Amino acid sequence: MVVKTFGGAVHGVDARTIMVEVSVGQGVRFFMSALPDNAIKESQHRIESALKSASFFMPRNKTVVNLAPADIRKEGSAYDLSLYSCMYT
Repeated sequence: MVVKTFGGAVHGVDARTIMVEVSVGQGVRFFMSALPDNAIKESQHRIESALKSASFFMPRNKTVVNLAPADIRKEGSAYDLSLYSCMYT
């Protein structure tokens, strides 16, 4: 299953559209690609705790997250909502 949604990034004084694509399949790992910093890599834990507080569970399948375009460095926790909505739609 592939789900796409959009987010935004500030790049200098310009705003850029970021496409968030999530694919859930067979396997047991969580992968994130396209230049995420540590705050974005930690979003997996923030999303999992938000799901637990809402009485849902994080799927234990292979999850691949792509934040496109890959040439822009993604920083901060601003992508959590886009990731959350993409992963649990």
